[in-house]
Amino acid sequence: MTTPRCELCNTHQLSTDAEQAMRACQVCADRIGLIPMPPSRRPRAPCDRCNKSSFIRVIPREHSTTRVGDGNAQVSAPMYVTHMPDTYRGFFSSEVKPVAVEESGIGLLEVYVCRGCGATEWYCVDVEKIPIDPHLMTELIEYGDGDGPYR
Repeated sequence: MTTPRCELCNTHQLSTDAEQAMRACQVCADRIGLIPMPPSRRPRAPCDRCNKSSFIRVIPREHSTTRVGDGNAQVSAPMYVTHMPDTYRGFFSSEVKPVAVEESGIGLLEVYVCRGCGATEWYCVDVEKIPIDPHLMTELIEYGDGDGPYR
């Protein structure tokens, strides 16, 4: 049996499980922000609005640019709810480095789109890993245990 090739560039063989899951080589995956799909977070339930049971699952991606020499380069990465800053603390100086989106991302997002009515639901794959800190623009809001009329 032959090793499959990248469906994007048709150049590289897909030698790892991750590459085979993405059907793309790591070079192409890095260029367009692909990652292997994590396990689904949404409960198996019909759409709250139209009761249909068919959804499209998407890992949304951020698309931006970064300075490279005299020009700009495209940056694409999976979308996260926040990013851990990369700081350097030296003896004489400190600095905050630009965010490396994929390496510093916390709280990978996934979206489900109902094929019946188009309603969209967002879920966070690793919510338990999100730290609470003003530098991350995160805060904990607790409304209680549902004692009142709202459940």
